[in-house]
Amino acid sequence: MLFIDFNFGIGGEGIMAPKDVVHEYYSHLAQKNDKWANYFAEDITFSDAGMNMNEAGKEAVTISFNQFLKSVESLIVKLMITEENRVCVIVGYEYINSHGEKMSQDVSEVWTVRDGKLSTLVIYFDFTEFRNFIRR
Repeated sequence: MLFIDFNFGIGGEGIMAPKDVVHEYYSHLAQKNDKWANYFAEDITFSDAGMNMNEAGKEAVTISFNQFLKSVESLIVKLMITEENRVCVIVGYEYINSHGEKMSQDVSEVWTVRDGKLSTLVIYFDFTEFRNFIRR
């Protein structure tokens, strides 16, 4: 993974730096354990750039992500760029559909971290390609 950090002293005493919060989140997400949702702020918002998906609140976002994870066989963080409280991540996902077919897709995920929690996420990817693959 390539990591570029434009932060100088961001994080504060007792609060994880934004890059560390995001790194830990993806570590748990890749393991598909339940700890990844602990990094969400109670008022987290999630959308894709085209506004096909739009969720607000920790419970709604967690439900949405749990549904998504059913189609994820594996993931790898390819690039992480941080600036102040924003973290942009390029994630390589390997999806699997109900027929056992696989598809790879790189997704840009832009996070905002507030008080050591993930507060917003906007993702950029080919929604139509993903949806068509899953529905096959």
